[in-house]
Amino acid sequence: MNEINFDLKTSESKSIGQIFKSYLKYWPVIIATVIACLTLVFLYLRYWSQNEFEINSTIYLKSISSGKNTGDIEGFRDFGLIKTTQSLEDEIGIITSSGIMEEVITDNFLNISFYVKGSIKDVEIYGEEVPVQILIDENADIVPYDQFIDLTFIDETSYQIRTEYEKQEYNNTHAFGETVNTKFGVFTILKKPEVRDITQYKPLRFLVSDKEQLATSYLKNLSVYPDNDTGSLLRMTFVSTHKTKGEDILTKLINTYIERTIKYENEIAENTIKIIDNRLKLLSGEIENVEKSVVDFKTKNVVTDVSSNADTYIQQANDYKEKASDYQSQINILSQVEQTLLNGTIENSIGGGFSINDRTLTEQISKYNATLLERQNLSQSAVTSNPMIIKLDGNLSNLRQSILQNVQSTKNGLSLAKRNLQENANRYDAQLARVPGMEKKLLDISRDKSTKEGLYLYLLQKREEEVLSLAAPASSTRVINQPKAGLYPISPNKKLTYLAGLLLGLFLPISIIYFKNTFNTNITSSDEVKQLTAAPLVGEISKNKDSKLILTKEEEGEEQSPTLELFRLLRFNIDYLIKDAPNKTIMITSSVKGEGKTFIAANFALSLASVGEKVALLSFDLRQPSLMSYFNLDEKNGITDFIIKKGIDKAPLLQSYSNIENLQIMGSGKVIGQISTIVLHERVGILINELKQEFDRIIIDTAPIGLVSDAYALNPFIDSTIYVVRENFTKKEHLSIVENIYQNEKLKNCMVLLNDTAPKDTYM
Repeated sequence: MNEINFDLKTSESKSIGQIFKSYLKYWPVIIATVIACLTLVFLYLRYWSQNEFEINSTIYLKSISSGKNTGDIEGFRDFGLIKTTQSLEDEIGIITSSGIMEEVITDNFLNISFYVKGSIKDVEIYGEEVPVQILIDENADIVPYDQFIDLTFIDETSYQIRTEYEKQEYNNTHAFGETVNTKFGVFTILKKPEVRDITQYKPLRFLVSDKEQLATSYLKNLSVYPDNDTGSLLRMTFVSTHKTKGEDILTKLINTYIERTIKYENEIAENTIKIIDNRLKLLSGEIENVEKSVVDFKTKNVVTDVSSNADTYIQQANDYKEKASDYQSQINILSQVEQTLLNGTIENSIGGGFSINDRTLTEQISKYNATLLERQNLSQSAVTSNPMIIKLDGNLSNLRQSILQNVQSTKNGLSLAKRNLQENANRYDAQLARVPGMEKKLLDISRDKSTKEGLYLYLLQKREEEVLSLAAPASSTRVINQPKAGLYPISPNKKLTYLAGLLLGLFLPISIIYFKNTFNTNITSSDEVKQLTAAPLVGEISKNKDSKLILTKEEEGEEQSPTLELFRLLRFNIDYLIKDAPNKTIMITSSVKGEGKTFIAANFALSLASVGEKVALLSFDLRQPSLMSYFNLDEKNGITDFIIKKGIDKAPLLQSYSNIENLQIMGSGKVIGQISTIVLHERVGILINELKQEFDRIIIDTAPIGLVSDAYALNPFIDSTIYVVRENFTKKEHLSIVENIYQNEKLKNCMVLLNDTAPKDTYM
């Protein structure tokens, strides 16, 4: 098979178990780092961190309006006489303005901070914890902004201040209430009246901050936002390093906002009263002018009440028309009588006498008709020449003439009276026709009067409301929840900080190990061996620093070595892997010098011999032999002598070690040139074959295969190969040699042994 691609092999991913296992061997370092990080977190939280508390409060903004029924007079909003409903966004802007915060700082001396000096950090104190009050002259040329000043109380009347300004130390004693005039500022320190024994207080240090900068800092820690989408509740939060101070700042901020709101509303009320008073004066004059216009109009048009006068006009006109109609009826009757008299004879009777209202005329007609009836009765019995008839005819003629005159006279009188009545009716009709115009004119005047009177009354009511609001000022803001700090600080978050410390304690060593492994070109574990080559891993040999030959410990009665047990386990693993073929001759090699192949060969041979196998150990590293030094034996007579000197027997070249009869060791012999030719000599095969006849196992220690090719010459005579890889020494790239040998079967039954590993737990 072809040689594998080493880069491709190293890029294969590891399983989670392999990764975990690769880090697990560093657990003491990881635990130590975690403990160190958690300790640093504890010290940071205890001595360096600054706790921050969140103070919460809720306020309610009532909708403000001015009086009742103001919605009907929208025009007054333009005059500023009506307080419109508050906008939450506008109020939030007012609350978070720098002006209010600076006022809070100024009124409550919050720009001066006090601290108690500590061995590691200073602790801020506030309120009743501070026994003094400091007044800073901010009109002075220099104000001690950001200048720490130490304050020590000497007795009840004096104190000592110390500071450093412009690299010069200031240390002086002053009396309480004295004006201190220094290069770095002018100030006065007063002892609070409630303080009884000021010497009991620890030395302090105070710091004066610029109000504008401090207000900006406080506003960054202030949050104001609607508590819900539809209501008028505002939630306020403030972050402070001191619970009581933070609660006072938020409380005073709310109170200052309320006071400013009341002051603003009172200013509006006062200005509104002034405007109303001026307007009332003008309206009084306008109302008088309107009332005078009504009087002049009624006087001019001779009316008191247009509606009642119109009824009178209608009644009068109807009365006149009714009378004129009656007269017309009489005229019509009289005209009929007149026609009868003009067109008839004395023999014709006159009708309608009863319908005529003139009594005299009625009597004449009645008399005429009676006389005519008498004549008619007389003519039935007498002739027309009868004196009585002639007399009656004369009377009828006279009566007829008299009635005609009377009718004409009465008719003329009625016609004249009718004409007068019609003229009167027409006059009232004309008056009635003027009523709508007068009514409209009077209505306009009355409406103007009513509007001015309504406005006058409204302004009077408004004035009373504003006077009452000044007499009993009430804020449109109500505090629902007083400012209250939380029980636990929001920063630093101890749980989160400890978790971060734990993660950092894990991350640092793991990352270091990761980068170490990433840039480490050496083999670090058996997993890497398995990953980089398909050759079977026959076992691991742990570190052994005390002795080169581990078997000597057991002989000397010392505690059994765990490494010795690994060599015995190695024997079982080799036999298991090569169980289907004879495995008498085992060659041990490596990539380079120093990987422990000779150590493995010596101790492996000892472990085999210790269990009763007859073992021959050959030092075939002819270039730089070192095997015999493990046993303190002579290296001079050995393999090279057997190969070069024909006819020499192998027996004298085999040496025994101590009292281990089953182990025979043959050194490399004299160091000569042309080693490559010697290992290819036919005498090598003769030697190994003869040894196979006498020994159960033949262990061959060869030169590193990564440097020379001597080991390949021995391949025809061996049954298996142990390729030694040393942990944290063998380069990863050298595993490509092993893979090449295994895949191409350059050495028989090639197996990998990992040497110098960390000791494992044992069962003793």
